[in-house]
Amino acid sequence: MSNPAAFGARGTFALVATGFVAFLALLFWIGTGEAPANDGGAHGLGKGIAGYAALVAMLAADGHDVGFNRVPRHVGGDELLVLTPLEFTETKDIAALIRSRRAGRGPTVLVLPKWRTALLDSDPRQPQGSDNRVWAGVFGAPRAPSGWTTIVGASLPHWPGLLDRVGVALGQPNSAAAHGWHSGDGASGPLPDDHVVVSGGGSDDAGAPLVPLVRSGDGRILAGYFADGGSYPALDAMAGVDPTGDTTEKRPAGLKPLVIVFEPDLLNNRGLANAATAELARRLVLASAGRGVQRIVFDLSLAGLGAPRNLLTLAFSAPFLAATICLILAMAGTIWRGFVRFGQPLVGDPTLPAGKVALVAGGAALLLRARRHHLIAGPYADATRERLTVALGLPRQRPVAETDAAIARIQHSVAPDTVPFGEVAAKLTAAKGAAAITAQAAELHRIEQALGHAGRRGGS
Repeated sequence: MSNPAAFGARGTFALVATGFVAFLALLFWIGTGEAPANDGGAHGLGKGIAGYAALVAMLAADGHDVGFNRVPRHVGGDELLVLTPLEFTETKDIAALIRSRRAGRGPTVLVLPKWRTALLDSDPRQPQGSDNRVWAGVFGAPRAPSGWTTIVGASLPHWPGLLDRVGVALGQPNSAAAHGWHSGDGASGPLPDDHVVVSGGGSDDAGAPLVPLVRSGDGRILAGYFADGGSYPALDAMAGVDPTGDTTEKRPAGLKPLVIVFEPDLLNNRGLANAATAELARRLVLASAGRGVQRIVFDLSLAGLGAPRNLLTLAFSAPFLAATICLILAMAGTIWRGFVRFGQPLVGDPTLPAGKVALVAGGAALLLRARRHHLIAGPYADATRERLTVALGLPRQRPVAETDAAIARIQHSVAPDTVPFGEVAAKLTAAKGAAAITAQAAELHRIEQALGHAGRRGGS
């Protein structure tokens, strides 16, 4: 008996395809939960007073390939990586990134944090007259644009174990004025706050000196890079010095520059409000990238916006790509095998209990695997003869030949188109192959079904 499929081939394929797409969507959405970007922080997506969104927008408008990284401890490749860590970022995370990138990964810019800020509640651009105070009292003060902040203080980061030979100082409101900034190649401009200025100096852990790129008017170093033996012609030109590449000492091959921007107002939104400072920021970033570097990546993970890598992307990245391909091939093979089967599925007699069907199917499979199917031909013929004897009301203790002759006489009158029972039983007993045994057993079954009706009517 054939069992009609609950779903056609197209319906089944649609169910499988829908489930596969839903699974991919689940992987994608699990891995895309990201913290809000414009939270007023000092990072590449921050639009607050200490953020760097203006620098990102300027570089993108110039046609540069600008991206962002949220994956913690992601070293990256041959691109300029701009690090804007928070004051309390783990030192080991910053140090590990810098070590890996200086050893040959790519150029790096480290921008120190300075300003402590808070989100604005009201829009500072609104006039403060009496009429506006009445209006605000009735309808509420206009809210500030998303991410806008105000300065509440300044402090230096404490990162023990990171470039301990570099000294950093923070000016106070009552400190001497810095008198703006001056680059090594002759450019100059103002600082947003001429007193609260971060400066530094010294050398890296190997003793390579810090070369000034930008100084204050009174000589403090506001940004610089290390003369560690690497070849950095763009930085040398901006610093206004002779090439610092060391060809005499044995330095590791493939060194990449590390630029430290002590004074974040040279790059942040507050500083870029001035056209000269904006141009300095552009030149500083491009000189740090050097020739051949096409992409600029602003790191967000050290600024508190880290997020795990998208699971869907991870599934198609090494070393998981091989397992993903094997899984897809196995799924495709299973689908193909399900659609290209041989014939319609067969089901047993629905009147038989499921346990008996399973028992018979298991026993038959065992006989076939053991190649002992020929041993059941004779017993099956005897069992059929015994059932017909009972069903037709024939004497039980007669010889086999007489019983077969009686069954044949009933066949002749009830089912004349069937082969005599004795002849089929003899062929079944003599059969050897599985196909022959099956054919003769099926013929006996048809005879039994035809004569069973006669037996219920009274036999002979």
